[in-house]
This record gives sequence, structure tokens and C-alpha cells, in this order.
Amino acid sequence: MADKTVIRSLLKPSIVLDDIIVEDIFEGTSPELEQQKGKKSGRQYQNNLGTEYPLITVNGYVFTKEEIVEFTLNANDFIPKIRLKIALTNSSVFKSQSMPKDGDIMSIFIRAKNDTFKPIRNDYLITKVDAGRGNLEGRGSVIIMEGELFIPHFHDEVIKSYKGTTFEVLQKICTEIGLGFATNESKTDDSQVWICAGDTMRNFVEHISEHSWKDEKSFFSCYIDVYYHLNFVNINTQLEGDSKINAAILDTAAIQDFNANEDLVKTTQKEAQKMLTDFKSLYGTNMFITSYQVKNNSSDISKRYGYKSFAQFFDQKSIKNWDIFVDPIVSEEAAKNKMILKGRSSPKAPDGKSLETYWKTQNKKYWMGIQYKDVHDKYIYAKLWNNRNNIEIEKMFIECDVIRWNPNIYRGEKIPLVFVTQSDQTQRVSDATPSESGVGTNDPVIVANQLYSGFYMVSGIKINYTMLESNSLKETFRLTRREWPVPATG
Repeated sequence: MADKTVIRSLLKPSIVLDDIIVEDIFEGTSPELEQQKGKKSGRQYQNNLGTEYPLITVNGYVFTKEEIVEFTLNANDFIPKIRLKIALTNSSVFKSQSMPKDGDIMSIFIRAKNDTFKPIRNDYLITKVDAGRGNLEGRGSVIIMEGELFIPHFHDEVIKSYKGTTFEVLQKICTEIGLGFATNESKTDDSQVWICAGDTMRNFVEHISEHSWKDEKSFFSCYIDVYYHLNFVNINTQLEGDSKINAAILDTAAIQDFNANEDLVKTTQKEAQKMLTDFKSLYGTNMFITSYQVKNNSSDISKRYGYKSFAQFFDQKSIKNWDIFVDPIVSEEAAKNKMILKGRSSPKAPDGKSLETYWKTQNKKYWMGIQYKDVHDKYIYAKLWNNRNNIEIEKMFIECDVIRWNPNIYRGEKIPLVFVTQSDQTQRVSDATPSESGVGTNDPVIVANQLYSGFYMVSGIKINYTMLESNSLKETFRLTRREWPVPATG
């Protein structure tokens, strides 16, 4: 049976990108080019383009490695955005000949050293330029440029209608504007005539996604990835299921020596195919977590949106006022053995139940207008349903940094995180000398971090480059899940 969490491309993008032209600046010296010795060849130079640092051009100007101070490709929101900081230390050519003007494009190219993975090749509409002062010739300037993924006609205001379900209509729109289409779904139950009445195609796409509906075990979100695909994702599918990644690690929560550790990590990799971990045997790979942050917005979100939301509207079909509550989805059995981020989990009554019940009445009501006859039955309710469930998974999440760009992990997929830590007893003897065999009474005892290890959905990605750090593109993953394990005590 096919994995329902896999986001598959059903439609390839057809957007035509600007050419990136790079001048050959090395002489051919490869043995494979013996017959071409003395002739110009970009072989050596081009082998490193886009791997150690991003290849970036604006109006034909190719920024050198020494000019790129900071670079961030942010794919956390609906559409990818870019920020570039450059320092013009040796030349004024860019300022005098290639400075961005209205409608100009920034082209980027990022690739892995392994050609198995598809490179990132994007054009960004430059939306902001902040040029610092330099000398009279323009040298010494620090320039910050920002941009948004360029999709021709995406911001055109149109008057148009489409008939069908959201699943069908979004594919029609993608075909028209050149986007690919990727999804983990096969259908939705929301057929109607969708009208774009003088709005932009971008707003229209988001509007359709907001009102999409399948059933009460599904909720949806859409976004555009760095490969020009509109992703229409059933988020609940990515969050459901067993959160345990490996019984040997998470059930026993103890590994006795480093050799066993490596075997278990390899086993976990084999079962899950891909993972992120802070296990030291994977240091130097693009799976190794160098640092991570836990971010908690739970109380703020609960205060702003309540624990339940009520949709109030008048329905023309039934000639009736409706007041329907939205209670965010909770996985089956999660309330019994996990934290569901609904009120304090302590203090507890003698029977083990929480004494805190204020959250049951901390709710919000929204008047959402009139539901007309020509829309699907869940049209208004679906908007609040999708919105409220998507907000719920923003309550608590992890941001983790990996040492190198990992093109094997894409936004929206479900992946395991393995966090390990030394036990208290191990900490007291960690400085002791291990036995010659490498296994002994003083060997570190590694235990799995029960609270943070498990399966997560990748909800956002940032690719970063900084001149001051090592020569590589790094990546920050934003990972979320709806329910969390109860922290171990004692």
C-alpha cells in the first residue's frame, strides 16, 4: 500500500527561467581534456558552482564568493523569499552597470555535490534594495537585496471562474500559470463554481485552499516550494500515526555502548530512510543536528484564538442561522498518554485527572456572514476548520540546524528526529578512560530524549550561507507535531 504521507508531483512546472551565463575563467587541465589543452574550459570552476556557496546573478553580474556576505532562502511561508547581503570591496561594476531597477530578477543556483538530487534553480523578483554608502567609485558598499519567487502573471488581477473541486481547480490554475502541482491527496469533497472576481491569482489560490474540504479527519494547507510546485497538502495525514521511530531506542531508552549506538542508528535509518539526529557518529553529514531550539507559542495562541472556535453564519440553503464549533483534531488515544496543549497538565486530582478546566470555556466566536446557495455545503465552516487546525500546530515546534544543505528532505514530509543524551550516571564518569576494547563500565550510556524524539512534519525550510562560517550551505528545518510525549519524571 502506498505511503499516504508522501507528497507526489502530479504536474511538472513549465515556467521559463532567465539564462545564467558564467564566463569560463580557467584553462583546461583535466586529463580527460588532453586534446583541448590551452583552450578555455570552465570545467574546474563550474564543478564548484552552487555547492560551496550559492551562484547568484543580477542583470548579468555574477557575484563572487568574496562578495557574498550573507544569503538566506526562506521557504517557511506561502511563497519562497530571498535575502542577500553583499559587500562590493574591489569593484564598482555592479553599482554602475547592474544595479536592480523595476522588475529586475535575481537568479540563483544551488546544487548538491551528488547529482542524484535535483538542484534549486530559481528566479526572484527583487522587491527591495538597501544600498549602503561607499566611496565615490561605489567600492566599499554593503547592499541588501530582498526578493520573492517570480511567477509570471501570479499577481495579475483577473475575472474568471472554474468549476470543480479544489483538488481539480488548483491543478487547472497551475497548468495555466506554469506551476507544478504536488499533493498527498487524491480528491476533495467540495465541488462548486469558484469565482475570481478581480482578485490576483495568488490570493485566489490561497482562497480556494482556505475553503477546501474533504472530511472531519482532514485539513489542508497550500504553499509553493523551491521547485515551482504548488503543494496542496492534507496536513492531518502528516501528523497522524505512531510517533515512535524505533522500539530499541524509544521503548528501552538505553544503549550500552557506542558500537551498539551506531548499529541502532543504522537500523533506524534503514527503516525510516531519512532522519535528523544529534548522534555524534553522523557528525559531518547533512543529517547531523548542530543545534536546535524549542519554540512555544501555546499560551499566546490559546489566548488569541481560544481552545474552540465557533463559526456563526446564515445559510441560504437551509434558511437558518448556524453556530457550529470547531474543536481542533486530536489523534486517537492522544489525550490519554500525550500532552495535547490544552490547558495545564498539572496539578492533578487523586484520580489522575487535571484540576484545570478553564480551557473548556475559553472559546472564540466568529460571525462569518452569509453562505450562498452556489457554494459547497462546508464552504464557510471549512475556512475556520482549516485555519484553526493549522494554527494548532504552530503552538510548539522545533527549529534545528544541520551542518550542510540536505536536499533529501523536503517541506511537508514526515521524518523522524532522534535526540540522544547522556544519563546522570554517565555524566559523572564521562571523563574516565575507556577500556581498550572500547566497551567497559565507564563507557557513556546514551539514552533517547523521550520528549523530543519522534516523527515530525517539516513545516518550513531555510537555506543559509554566511561568509564568516565554513565553506558550505547550511539549512534550518522547522518541524512540528500536534501532540507531545509526557516528560519523564524521577
